[in-house]
Amino acid sequence: MENFFDKKNQKIIIEIGSGSGENLFFLSKKYPKRKIIGIEPFRNGLANSVDFCLKNKTQNIFLYPHVFQKFAKIFKNYYFDRCYIFFPDPWPKKKHLKRRLINFEFLKDLIQRCLRKGSIFFGSDNLDYFQIVKNYALEIKKDVKISVKQYKKTPTILTKYHYRAIKCRNIVNFLKIDKI
Repeated sequence: MENFFDKKNQKIIIEIGSGSGENLFFLSKKYPKRKIIGIEPFRNGLANSVDFCLKNKTQNIFLYPHVFQKFAKIFKNYYFDRCYIFFPDPWPKKKHLKRRLINFEFLKDLIQRCLRKGSIFFGSDNLDYFQIVKNYALEIKKDVKISVKQYKKTPTILTKYHYRAIKCRNIVNFLKIDKI
């Protein structure tokens, strides 16, 4: 695993909270020569991803079965070309806000791990969470060369949680952070 994150070796795509793996499978087919890492702590999502990989003999998807924070501690020198974080738990109650995956320091570290000309994609149907993440990115933009763009259309495919948001008539927003 030492050379897994060798910057010169290969462009790597990370999906934090890959869920049932729909986006992983899409990315695997779109980028067959890239390593794609799905980080998912829940067994049901992992089992679905493993099943897909075995049935389709997928060679470029790698799964990490724990929370992202544990991944970051073990792989201290990880770098990526693209990172996807779609529909993380918004923890909407004020007393639970500290449980949100993305905070200022988390996003700042993620941007530092992003290779030059790489991108981070974030999507949420919780407007409050989306605005906070967007504001973090705009604050970080003062110190790091990045561009921040907001979209309404998904940058990949519709996933289970995206369909759920549409069914609930929630507005879905996507953020793309490009490292310049």
